[in-house]
Amino acid sequence: MRRIPLKTPVAICILATGVFLFGQSAFGQNTAAEIAGTVTGQDQLPLAGAFVTITSVSTGQERRIESDTQGHYAAPSLPVGEYRVRAELTDFRPEIRTGVVLRVAEQTKIDFVLTLGDLRQEITVLEAAPQLRTASAEVGEVIDNKRVVNLPLNGRRFTDLMLLSDNVVAEPRGTRGAALSQTGSTVAIAGQRGGHNMYFLDGVSITDQYFNNLGVSLSIDAIQEFNVQKSIYPAEFGAKASAAISAATKSGTNDWHGSAYEFFRNSALDARNYFNGSTKPPLRQNQFGGTFGGPLRRNKTFFFAAGEALRERRSLTGTFSMPPSAVRAGDFAGLTPIYDPLSGDAATGLRTAFTGNRIPVTRLDPIALAFLQKVPLPNLSGNVQNLSVAPVSSNDNSQFTGRLDHQWGSNDNMFVRYTHSNSNTFRPFGSSDLNETLVPGFGTYINTFTRNLAVNHTHIFSPTLIHELRFGVLRVSGGQRLQNEGVDFAHATGLTGVTTDPLKTGYPAFNLSGAYSSLGDPARAVSRDNLSFDLFSNTSWVHGSHTVKFGGYFFRLHFNPSDSPNARGAFTFTPRYTSS
Repeated sequence: MRRIPLKTPVAICILATGVFLFGQSAFGQNTAAEIAGTVTGQDQLPLAGAFVTITSVSTGQERRIESDTQGHYAAPSLPVGEYRVRAELTDFRPEIRTGVVLRVAEQTKIDFVLTLGDLRQEITVLEAAPQLRTASAEVGEVIDNKRVVNLPLNGRRFTDLMLLSDNVVAEPRGTRGAALSQTGSTVAIAGQRGGHNMYFLDGVSITDQYFNNLGVSLSIDAIQEFNVQKSIYPAEFGAKASAAISAATKSGTNDWHGSAYEFFRNSALDARNYFNGSTKPPLRQNQFGGTFGGPLRRNKTFFFAAGEALRERRSLTGTFSMPPSAVRAGDFAGLTPIYDPLSGDAATGLRTAFTGNRIPVTRLDPIALAFLQKVPLPNLSGNVQNLSVAPVSSNDNSQFTGRLDHQWGSNDNMFVRYTHSNSNTFRPFGSSDLNETLVPGFGTYINTFTRNLAVNHTHIFSPTLIHELRFGVLRVSGGQRLQNEGVDFAHATGLTGVTTDPLKTGYPAFNLSGAYSSLGDPARAVSRDNLSFDLFSNTSWVHGSHTVKFGGYFFRLHFNPSDSPNARGAFTFTPRYTSS
């Protein structure tokens, strides 16, 4: 066994201060958005002192801003969702924009042109979605709630929707991280490796630092939308070379909402597997869950909760080449001649074949005989492909997300979100991504346990000075476990030179050079128990037609992986000493 406890030193990143025009975004890859623009009269001259009121359609919460001497206004750090924006000034008719939809990490530009007239008259305009992003040079795409909810997803993993974006492809599997991932397949973006992506949920990291993939795949019913930023994203999220994927969870509203669902599959509608004869392997899959949310105090406090579970039982058909009973007893009659490795002519180098092609019982290793008691016997005729089995694999996933939003007065907003996820999978044949074809009785369990806490606080010092604080805790544990974990084969048979750790015991691995299928437990079993903390502190200052953002990022990782290469022993048998 090899265990590597490691606590990384504290990493502190001071964000570079930048100055941007209003047409550019300076507010980073988090779950907030921004509205900015100008207020002018019909003569195109700026109107100072105009009040712009931004109201959330779902929660009724408001942000009120006053335009400056140049007519500019800006409202950063707004939650995603639909808004109603109203501009008003004495002696001018108020103008209202409805249907303003803010998306993750995007800036929406809304300019008002007020006309002189009766204050009792209002001009209402239904805002249309822009066809081209002009706020920044960032390359990315928002996958909105309509696509998240309505598009069919086999397995209901939201990251599969990233394939809708250009320059995104499913990554070829084969790495151990991809093979042990229980949150969906990784994607390669703009030619980078899938392990070079960073994942954020509500502005805090949910990246599994060991396997370099998504730590928890949230239920699509809990996600408002997510953003894939492929390049030119802010420096505060520059930890890796590839994309930054940021998702925002739903929050409660002033109305009560709830849902319940179940997706059910079974083998009744499946085709028969040719190798199973007339028997149809059973399949049972239930994926169910629900959501519920609403106000604890209208316009002030809201909650939202979502839970989902998957229960799957699936038969997998496999064929193997197993040594028959005669061969296990040393009887190779009718097969390729077996030569005694202890015999041989020193002059010619030739060895003597065993009489009748049978190895004497006294020459059979007792450890090998004990191991063969675990190996299933053939159930078909012949010496190859003589075992056909259909063991049942299982896949059980459960997750819960709860979120609480609260507005403290007119200048402070805060939310707390907690996500809890357990994934347990049993693979009777091992992972094909790792070229494993394990004989029944030597399967593996894959477990992933994730806990994530996010806290976000936004304080408005003034309409032009806003501070945002984000704190996140992520714990990801689990990995591979052997079906025979705890079976002390070595102690029972006298095998020496292998592990005595009860968590790593099991059967050794045997490779028979292609004569028969490989036998025994996998040579490696990896796991981790990692705990990370991240803290973002950002201040946005709006001054005239410019926006300045500065802040810091604190990250600490307790990195604790475990590996066990060949801990139970690995043996390879070749015909080198038993051939002529």
